[in-house]
Amino acid sequence: MKKYANDKGVLASIAHALPKRITIPMKEEFIYAQMGGENLDNSVGAVAILLIVGAVLSGILVIHFLHSPLYAIGAAVGIFFGGLILVRSMISMFADSVSAKIEKVLPDMLLLMAANLRAGMIPENSFVASMKPEFGKLNYLLNKAAIETQAGKNFSEALLEMNEMTNSEFFKDSVRIISEGIRSGAELHLILENLASNLLQNESIRNDMKAQVKSYSLFIFIAATLAAPLLYGVSSFLIGILDEVGASTNGGTAITNLPSGTLGLFSGFSLPHISVTLVIAVATINVIITTASSALLGGILNTGKAKNGLKNVPVYVLIGIGIFFVVRIGVSTLFASSSLTSGSSGF
Repeated sequence: MKKYANDKGVLASIAHALPKRITIPMKEEFIYAQMGGENLDNSVGAVAILLIVGAVLSGILVIHFLHSPLYAIGAAVGIFFGGLILVRSMISMFADSVSAKIEKVLPDMLLLMAANLRAGMIPENSFVASMKPEFGKLNYLLNKAAIETQAGKNFSEALLEMNEMTNSEFFKDSVRIISEGIRSGAELHLILENLASNLLQNESIRNDMKAQVKSYSLFIFIAATLAAPLLYGVSSFLIGILDEVGASTNGGTAITNLPSGTLGLFSGFSLPHISVTLVIAVATINVIITTASSALLGGILNTGKAKNGLKNVPVYVLIGIGIFFVVRIGVSTLFASSSLTSGSSGF
């Protein structure tokens, strides 16, 4: 994993200039996701150039509209480092997806290797014979180890080097057990069969757990993404009505069209003036925070990692904001003929 340290060129120089605490984990995620090719510094440098262009453009736009160099610098820095974090999170999600695919076919590969050992093959040959295109992402790792073995490296060491190219703990543990079995001279075919059986049992348990938490995820989705924006839409509209009534009563304006008893309700106290625009802005921000949080929480419940819920954040936010404004429009249309809402903002 350290071979990319000597990459040269403009892109590599840009990557080396970035903070190591950002670039090193990003390179590791590129490896785990089987992306970026051999020159990982060039990949990181290309990402950095795109983010620099985006940061400069955002700074220019801020200066053009706000005429503030300080805000422009802040926006550029935020876009650049925020973009780096976002890109790393996306690559990490791809890496987790690759790990899931590896773990799915790993038991089949172990059973195939065990069958080859029972047929009389030595471990190295049984390993090479177990390489199948159907194994996909796992076959990539097996091919790397096979190349190292054919180049003269010890088979056990070549197996352990595969652990540096994935973040799957199941795969790493399996490789360690296989390596120790080879070194100790144990009956490797029995070890492989037991490993495959344990992995299949673990997969079954994880599927059962996912089925149990789906109801919680669905409840969170309904409460945060559907019900909360609906309530925000209705309440923000009602606040607009109260603001209009309060402004009318405080100003002493005669309200002849109000229903009987309405003046008596508000005549004893003054209602504070609250801008409807401010209410809508605050409600929109709350909807965004609530829906985004529900997506991240769903990722934790389903996979144990909040970052796996990032892909759902845009969808949840769009659904929440859409429901919020649709409800406002619907309520406004419903009460459009009422004299109580004749002057309020429908949006």
